[in-house]
Amino acid sequence: MINNRGRILIVGSGLAGSCLALELLERGKDILLIDNQLKNSSSRVAAGLLNPIVPKGVRKTWQCDILFPALFGYYRHWESVLQTHFIDNYPFLNIHANDGEALEWEKRMNEPEMSAWLSRSDEHNLPPLAGESATWVEHCGRLDVSVFLQSVQDHLTSRNQYAIDGFNHSLCKKTGGWQYGDEVFEAVVFCEGIGLLENPWFKYLFMDPTGGDILKVHIPNIGDNPMIIKQKQWIVPTTERDIYLLGSNFHKNSMSTEPEEKDAKFLLERAAQITKQPVSLIEHRRAVRPTVQQRRPYLGEHRSEKGLFVFNGLGAKGSSLCSWLAPMLADNILSGALLHAEVDIQRFE
Repeated sequence: MINNRGRILIVGSGLAGSCLALELLERGKDILLIDNQLKNSSSRVAAGLLNPIVPKGVRKTWQCDILFPALFGYYRHWESVLQTHFIDNYPFLNIHANDGEALEWEKRMNEPEMSAWLSRSDEHNLPPLAGESATWVEHCGRLDVSVFLQSVQDHLTSRNQYAIDGFNHSLCKKTGGWQYGDEVFEAVVFCEGIGLLENPWFKYLFMDPTGGDILKVHIPNIGDNPMIIKQKQWIVPTTERDIYLLGSNFHKNSMSTEPEEKDAKFLLERAAQITKQPVSLIEHRRAVRPTVQQRRPYLGEHRSEKGLFVFNGLGAKGSSLCSWLAPMLADNILSGALLHAEVDIQRFE
């Protein structure tokens, strides 16, 4: 818990840093958000897929029953504050890869705990995918992460609370508060993504860098009603007609942000197989995701250096997790409210 005298410095304006900045502002706290504007950061190369179901085992994602009832309302609140549109509901069609998978999804769909989340597909409404066995996943959508991040940046810039600059950890010194540059901050919150590997205070937290590609593509004739489609790989609609985001793949222990032609070729071929339509590449980007221990995010205050906090490791579910974790961390910083035990970094003590 900190007092209300000084500003809070947030390092990194990806999803974590941007959501936390909004939460602290709404609680009346003065902040400064600093970011190096790397174009291939994991948040800036993110599809923003909002999906409550983990395909392996056909199970609800972690904290699904907390996240998804409030998720769309959370971002629509910020749409109102920022006067920008960046959140959309979409139906999600999971196409089964084989009879065994179809049987597994059918079995799970008939279980009471899944009744609100899964339903049978109506293949007659899906001419390009005719004959496929599939299941609808309910309560899905997409956060346009790029638009969201830019709208937060514009909002903070207009308030003189945003700085474009790299952060030099060696220049951050403890002087009662935490001095950086000409200002002493009451607290510093590190939302650096993969940059955590270079953080002298929090690099003890395990991180396994995992590369991943996202393609922006043109696919005609899928239908007038945009939908998310998945069969191992996923295809996510955008607000532009016939323009989709395509992914994903994984490059373990890779720090490269340079896309490779073979990865694009694989994903394009998969999209053509899934949709039975020609697929043309518009843009290919690759980022390094901050994969973390036990797939549970890192939140909380440093064990000995009081006033230093971390907010990291959101992974592929970052767009949904931020809606729950950003308010939680803001309350922890300002009033000492407890963090969920599975995300609190004190679990590593």
